Amino acid sequence: MTDAGAMESLISKQVIVAMKAHDAERTTTLRLIKNALKNKAIEKRTALTQAESEQVLATMIKQRRDSIEQFTNGNRPELAAKEATEIMVIEEFLPKA
Repeated sequence: MTDAGAMESLISKQVIVAMKAHDAERTTTLRLIKNALKNKAIEKRTALTQAESEQVLATMIKQRRDSIEQFTNGNRPELAAKEATEIMVIEEFLPKA
């Protein structure tokens, strides 16, 4: 199994755990990660390497940080908090810096 395949199967297992725990936010975020990885693999037409998977996750985090800034400036703290929660879930799958 490729490294990326390992990450995808880990995320799939995490989705099931989150669903059983009725953790809707985590389930949604994990599905977003899974879809982003799958879309990148389809775009590339081969399985992703570990580095490519991490790049996809880093991009997702950057998008959420930009959204937090926009929501904070737009006085929407509840949406900024949701994005921050998503960042924490995504970071679980990246190596510790």
